Amino acid sequence: MTNRSKIKGMDKFKVQIVFVSVFAILGTLGLGYTTADVANGQSPTTTGPPIHVSDFEVVPVQQHLGDNKSDIFAPSYPYRGDVSDTFNFTVDSTPIGSAYLLIQVYGSYFQGHTITINGQNVTGPNGSFGSTGYGNWATLTVLLDGDILNQGQNTIQFLRNPYTPDNFVIDNVVVNWRHQLPQQ
Repeated sequence: MTNRSKIKGMDKFKVQIVFVSVFAILGTLGLGYTTADVANGQSPTTTGPPIHVSDFEVVPVQQHLGDNKSDIFAPSYPYRGDVSDTFNFTVDSTPIGSAYLLIQVYGSYFQGHTITINGQNVTGPNGSFGSTGYGNWATLTVLLDGDILNQGQNTIQFLRNPYTPDNFVIDNVVVNWRHQLPQQ
């Protein structure tokens, strides 16, 4: 092969590399394309439905309610008798629609206990919760109407039915609500 044909081959190879490089750059620029509205600092209009998402807060209650302090050996759960402490939790967005609680309870075998949120009884249609089974852990679900939770600070408290010999432990409560994502 002469030097001249080698040079022509090299030139052809350089042209191919330049072509591929330009094509790759243009392709990359195409991925970064923006609308005229966004380029001029205006928000694009969204036509889709609002997006609702779920959020939650874990409230570590960890209390022992009952009529007999020594009925359950739970030294890390303070005994409170018939009424638990009041616990605060924060809902950091505007709740929409219904919400729910998931409550970890150990050893409740009677019905009739009450949960209040922001001073309102929220314990089901019959106004009570309980009966996880003596000596068993269970997760109870309590549905909340849409007007119970407030954006910001909220309170939760548990009241034992004093007409039962029930002794039980409440561990954690998960408060779950929905809210709307801001549209962009």
